[in-house]
Formats: sequence, C-alpha cells, structure tokens
Amino acid sequence: MAQYIDYTKYPFILSPGELPRLGVERPVVIVLRDSGLRERLINLVRSIVERAELSEDSCSSIEECVLLYYAVLDLAKATGDKWFQNRIALVYSKHASRSLDRESPEKLVILGRKLGLDVSIFTGEPNIPKLLLVSKSREVEFTPCEFAITVTSYLRVVSRRLIHDQTYSLVNNIVSNGYVFLDRRTFQRILEETVFNRVLEKIEEATPPLDSEDFKVLLAEIEKTLSEARRDQYARSKREEAPKEDRSTGLERGELLVDEELFPPCMKRIVDTIRSGGNPSHVERFNLAAFLGSIGLDAEEVLDYFKSTTDFNEKIARYQVEHILGLRGGKKKYLPYSCEKMRASGLCPVQEQCKGGKNPLAVYKYVLRRLERARREGQDNRGS
Repeated sequence: MAQYIDYTKYPFILSPGELPRLGVERPVVIVLRDSGLRERLINLVRSIVERAELSEDSCSSIEECVLLYYAVLDLAKATGDKWFQNRIALVYSKHASRSLDRESPEKLVILGRKLGLDVSIFTGEPNIPKLLLVSKSREVEFTPCEFAITVTSYLRVVSRRLIHDQTYSLVNNIVSNGYVFLDRRTFQRILEETVFNRVLEKIEEATPPLDSEDFKVLLAEIEKTLSEARRDQYARSKREEAPKEDRSTGLERGELLVDEELFPPCMKRIVDTIRSGGNPSHVERFNLAAFLGSIGLDAEEVLDYFKSTTDFNEKIARYQVEHILGLRGGKKKYLPYSCEKMRASGLCPVQEQCKGGKNPLAVYKYVLRRLERARREGQDNRGS
C-alpha cells in the first residue's frame, strides 16, 4: 500500500521542480509578486526568529509551504547570518520531529530514504535485534531496534552535532554486517538531525536574486526584524573591569575573575560556538554551565550565556541551569568533566594536557594564579 506523505509538514523533501507550478521561476520571485505570500513570508520569518516555531497557519497548501520554505532559505543565504541560518534549520527540524511521532514505522523509513539515508526496517520478532537498557532505578529492559541504517549513513549524520553524546556512539549501539540497529526513538532523533543538516546544506546552495530591487527591499525588512529580535538576546550583563594589569583575580576572596580570554580551550570553544551562532550539544551546554557556576556566576549570569543559542527556551534553560548549580532537586552542584572525560567525549580541542590540573576548573585557577603573581610583581616593581 502506497504511503501518503504530507509535504506541508516536510517541505524540505521536495525541490521546486517537483511541483509543476513551482518549476518556472525561483520560489522567492513568485513570493515577491504576490502580496499575500509576501506577508506570509514575513510572518513566517518573525515566527522563526521571535518564537523559534512555525505557526500553524504559516501556509495553507503544499505549494505554499514549499514556496515559503525556499524563500526563507534565500533570505537566510542573503543575510549571511549564521545565527539566523541555524535557527531556521532548528525550527524546521523540530517541527518535523513533532510530526514524526504520529507516523508509522514504514513512513519513517520512506522519509529517511527521501532524505538520503540508507535505511531498512525489520519486522517479525525473531528478526528484530534488542538493545539492553538499564534505567536509573536499575530496572533492566530490552528495547527492539527495528530500524537498520548503514554505518556510513549513520556516521554522516552523527559526526556533526551528536558526536559528543555517548548515546550515539557505535560502541553503545548494535552494529552488525555494516548496519547500526536503532529503536524508534533514536531513529527519529537521527531523522531530526538529518533534517537540520539538510536545511543548512540547502541554505548554502541557495542563489538569492540579489539584483532584484524587490528582493533588496524585502531583505532590508528581514534584517531589521533580525536586529530588533536579537538585540536583547545578545545583551549580556558585564562586570566592571579595571585595566587588565590591575585586575584582581579574586582568588583570595573565592570570587574568581571572569575573563573569557583566560578560559581553558574547551570552554572557550563552547563560548565561541555560541557567539558565532552555532548550536552546542547538550553535553557542551552542561559543561559550560557547570564551569561557569563553579567560577562564581549565578543562575542569571549563566543563563545570559545561552540566550543567544538558536533554541533558547527560558523556562527549560532556567530549570536545567538551576539544577546544575545545585539550586533544585537534590541540591547537588555539578562540576565540569575532567580533562580525561572531556577528551574522551571529543570536547577537548587541544592535543596536550593543559597546565594547572586535570579538569577545566583547576586549569582556570592555575591561569588566574599566574595572572595574580604577575600583577603583584608589577606592583612591587612600581613600588621600588
């Protein structure tokens, strides 16, 4: 039986040429000539930027959804704004993920193949491998892994953003005869990540009509919307800083100086990822929050670091940060991973061991001690 695919939910699967009325011109040109579609496009961008979601009435037909999707990609490419591009990819992938919950296993396989994955499905109990899982309450269960994806396809997806999550490591999954066997939940996550990557790839391939005056007007309006929406997101409360040579490290008082330039390489890389519009993994976010909390930042100051991430949700982020800082639950304050575990998780960007200790917090304190020593020596030299 043929499987119907609702392309209003998955517009990224179709190319404009696959729909007769879209194969004539570039989608954004058609949108620009229709005042109604142009208004829908602006509202769609605002929904993506301000609320990180696709509104239910963003489009009313397959043609409209595909037109608007490709028009958004053209705008994203024209702005050159990495934060905007990542946010678009995130919103479409999350929107698709919610729809995937209601699809049959067979439909998931079809969608996976249309997205370029080499995937199959196993049916019948004797043929389905089962993965042993142990819950936090020590209960043992076996989850059926009915989806088989080639190792090549699998690694192509997880090697980007999921590489730091041990859940997706090959050693923690069933691998046999060149295939990785996944349960439904994990396969849906792989599909979501594939959509994220697909959207970013299509943005890179987009060729917006930069010579069109109508497009230039629309682009200016979108850039203004971006600027207004992100003004507060990028604002961070900054501590008063004296000239570097006179700054106190705070080691004696237990209130450490916060200087991103002095952060260990692993923490600096996570901060740079956020600043450049990237989307750090859950493990990276945990370690940055634990590190920031350990050097003295409160929950509000830690949250400020994450407000510019593409998928920032105030309620969820606050709960997670307060949990890491020991303000919720069991009141346990978490520390960042050790250097060894950071390296094993792929989070350490340097080959050699950093001087000062075996975890990011110890390394940072070591750097501050050296700064404090230099500051004191400078004061002594000026006094003599």
